[in-house]
Amino acid sequence: MPRQDDNLDDLLNRIGRRSAGLSVDDVATVVNDVLRKQKRDLLAHMQRMLALERAKNSTPQNETRFRNLHARLVAVESSIRQILHRD
Repeated sequence: MPRQDDNLDDLLNRIGRRSAGLSVDDVATVVNDVLRKQKRDLLAHMQRMLALERAKNSTPQNETRFRNLHARLVAVESSIRQILHRD
């Protein structure tokens, strides 16, 4: 049974033969940049999720404010849809 690593090695060898001027350092730089961007995106997403949880679990006064904010947002979205769908 072939290992998945064998297929990956074969693929990388074939790509390497066809590619001009790419070194391991070039590939490592690109992969590093992609991983850093994914990390930033994930951290930003988690920060938004934590902020939402804090807003949901805050004091009753803020809970009412959050519900009112949601109601206003729904009303604004409805108004925008009406404006966009006028004939």
